[in-house]
Amino acid sequence: MRVRWLGNACIEMFGEKHVLIDPNFTTEPERKADLVLLTHEHDDHFSKEDYKKFSADACFAAPRASLEKFDLKGRAVKPGDKIDGVEVFESDCWKSKESVSYFYRGVLHAGDSAFFPDIEGVKLIFSACFPDYYEDYVSAFKRLGPDLVVPFHYDPIENLKDAEGLMERLSGEGIACELLDPGEDIEIK
Repeated sequence: MRVRWLGNACIEMFGEKHVLIDPNFTTEPERKADLVLLTHEHDDHFSKEDYKKFSADACFAAPRASLEKFDLKGRAVKPGDKIDGVEVFESDCWKSKESVSYFYRGVLHAGDSAFFPDIEGVKLIFSACFPDYYEDYVSAFKRLGPDLVVPFHYDPIENLKDAEGLMERLSGEGIACELLDPGEDIEIK
């Protein structure tokens, strides 16, 4: 499966389904998505314009608070749900009414959360990189044992220091990590 970072907290995954998570991107998706997922209702995770341009006819799922805030039709999800092979897990995003993480074929998209659920078979984690939570990230990644962690949800031009700080901390603990440029992808087996 191929996974591509599109900037902000947006990724697209090319597996059995073309999945787009948190459609607010700086680099456009390669094609329209089959399934669009939203982690929570913060504006930096959703652009109605981006959604309409690439995903308006896709299956859409988000926590109820997100559907209501953005006045969207779609499936309201909660931890424990499963949508087309994507598992929905508990998440904790600061000042969010409702947030979730998504896990699909070994890839965990944690949104803004520094809370990571117990999941087996994690190959790749896309994680926010807020300095106040570096120790929480390290602890969770040691527990989950991913093959690779990719920091995201930062501005690669104006605020690279948060991602670099997390990379330094993870590398010091022997946790494999890599920075991507918006539009760059990773193959996972």
